[in-house]
Amino acid sequence: MELKRCIRCGKFYASEVEVCKECEKKDFADLSKLKGFFADNYVNGVSKIEISAYTGISARNLNRYLGYEEFCGIYIPDGTDEDIVSKGKISL
Repeated sequence: MELKRCIRCGKFYASEVEVCKECEKKDFADLSKLKGFFADNYVNGVSKIEISAYTGISARNLNRYLGYEEFCGIYIPDGTDEDIVSKGKISL
C-alpha cells in the first residue's frame, strides 16, 4: 500500500481507495443523496449547479461522482449562475 492524499479533505492515509476512512462515509452519504435526486427529482436539462444547490453536494465532489460508472450516460450541463438566474430558476 502506498501513502496517498485524500482528494476530499487532504489528509494523508494508506489505502487503495481515493478518499480516507472519514471521507469515505461522507462520500457514501453524498452518493445516496445524488442517487435519490436522480430517482425522485431529475428532469432533463437540470444543471450541475442546480443539483449541487438542491443536494448540498459541493461542485468539486459532484463532478467526481458524475465520473463514476454508475452515472455514465447521464448528461448534465455545467450551467452558470447567469444561465440559471436568467431562466428564473434560482434567485441569487
